Formats: sequence, C-alpha cells, structure tokens
Amino acid sequence: MAGIALSACGDATKPVPPVPPAPLTVPSFIVVGDSGGASHLYRVGDSVEMQLTSGDWSDSDPMSAAGLLVFTSNRDGNAEVYLADTLMAVTRRITNSSAEDAHPALSPDGLTIVFVSNRSGAPRLWSVPAPALGTATFDAPVAVETGSATEIPEGAPAWSPDGSTLAFSSARSGTSQIFTMPAAGGDAVELTNEAGGAFSPAWSGDGQTVYYLSATGTLHLRQIGSAGGSASNFGSDSLDLDAASCNATLCIAAENPAGDRGSVLAFPVKGGRGQAIIARTHDERQAAILVP
Repeated sequence: MAGIALSACGDATKPVPPVPPAPLTVPSFIVVGDSGGASHLYRVGDSVEMQLTSGDWSDSDPMSAAGLLVFTSNRDGNAEVYLADTLMAVTRRITNSSAEDAHPALSPDGLTIVFVSNRSGAPRLWSVPAPALGTATFDAPVAVETGSATEIPEGAPAWSPDGSTLAFSSARSGTSQIFTMPAAGGDAVELTNEAGGAFSPAWSGDGQTVYYLSATGTLHLRQIGSAGGSASNFGSDSLDLDAASCNATLCIAAENPAGDRGSVLAFPVKGGRGQAIIARTHDERQAAILVP
C-alpha cells in the first residue's frame, strides 16, 4: 500500500532539490582595495567595509595575529613593514631600509615578524622583533637561515598556529614550491610538487593542513597535510583565486585578484563550494582574517 501511494503521488521519481549550504560565520577581516588610484586597507565586518588607510601611497600585504596587524606600505618612499592595532589607531614603522621590505607575517604570540626583503640581493626571509607600538627605535633584522643558497628567491612566510613552524615558498628545486621549517631554525622540508609552481601558503586553524595557490592551470587553492603526503584540490573558481586566509572553520579568498570583477569568497575547511561574502567594489583582494 505504501509503495502504491508513493507511485500515485509521484514522490518516487520527483527530483530532490539540492540543499543550499548553511551560511558560514565569517569573522572580521582586512582586504586591500583600490581608492583613488592607490591601494589601501579596508576592514570588513558583517559585510560592511570601513576604509582604514588613505593617502597618495599604497598599502598591501595585511596579516593579523595577537590582536595586531602587519602590512606593507610605501608611504615613506619605498616598501617598508608596518605594525598597527586592528583599527589602525596607532601605526608603527618596523623596517628602515632602502631595500624593498614586504609580505610580513607576525608570530602568533605577537613577538616576531618574518618578512621578505631584497636587501641582500634576491628576495629572502628576514626576522625582526615586533616592538611595542609606542616605541620609535628600529631593531636590526637578521636573515632567516632556510638552508638554501642566498641567491635563491624565497618568500610568502606564514606561521603555524602554535608558532613552531614556518611555511614559505622557495625556488630552490627549480620551480616555486612550498616548504616548511622549524621557526627556531633547522632543515626545510619540501611539501609540494606542482608543475606550474606553488605559492602563498596558509595554515589551517589546527595546524594540520597547509593551503596554497597552485599555478597549474587557473590559479586555484590546494591543500596538503603539514607533515606531507598527497595534495588535493581545495577551492577553485572560473576566475583565478587569490591567496587564502584561514581559521578553524573557513578560508577566505578573492576571485579574479588581478581584475575588477567577482566576489570575496569563503570556503568551508571541511570542503565545499565558495560562498560570496562581499562583492568587490574596490578590487578587493589579499584577505586577512583578524585574530584577536
């Protein structure tokens, strides 16, 4: 009887509509956006953007930890590293060099900044203590010993959530790949083997996974265990994707970072399609989740 009733109602063959994904809880984050021809920093919370910096200079490369924000700015004539609170009420210049200092990463305890500089020739990783915002002196950076020859370009440092490990990109094997090494120094381990190159690592909230940009085909996000293993696709789009910023539940990345269309997307770390969280009105890119 139950079977006949189902047949009569047509339920047995009626297609079941897909269940839309549950909306993700998106934390406040920083993006780089174009304003008046220059790149500046915007804070996004509850889909509302607030411009934090302005002027006839460019700001970029935001990254957050320990209730602070590091970024790159050329406001003093060339690219230097800066430190600020997350509302940019107080901003402190960190480096003081004629070289290009950029792509800073702040340790989870807020005490150390690793950044990329060409002060010795090729772009390499350098480390400097993170000073108090109210001080005005400049500490001398030291080169991070990554185990490769100094002429090998390296970049994109990212701290593991517990501060024990650095992920970074290196061209020591011929094509840019992602490596990890102990933050206190030691041997670097090659994680990726991407034919088109791997760039811009980001850590999962539990430190077990490293996400990165693959340039094999359209720029897309892949993932690999932080201890090694097989890589797999994590996020893709019909447009190129930007580098990701991740926490325990999601990763945020912009579509089409070199263009002016698309959205900023949130991808659940358990997998699934990206969900648009803001439309790009200022060429938003380089998302960085704010860490309190």
